[in-house]
Amino acid sequence: MKNSSDEAMTPLKQHAVDALRRARKLPVGPHRNDLRQLAMGLRRLDREGIGRNFHHREAGLQGIAETRYPG
Repeated sequence: MKNSSDEAMTPLKQHAVDALRRARKLPVGPHRNDLRQLAMGLRRLDREGIGRNFHHREAGLQGIAETRYPG
């Protein structure tokens, strides 16, 4: 039985949940840690809103790239 919060889950959050479930099945070690780190990063992106201020950040990164690598 699904509740309303499952239906409202964003793709990023669903991917994070899947990564954590896979991590729990693995023995302690680097592969498990990698999946946990991936899940934490996806949760952070979901909370902050991946598309929010995207163009502003992209313009800032372009300015940095031009400063470091002119031409």
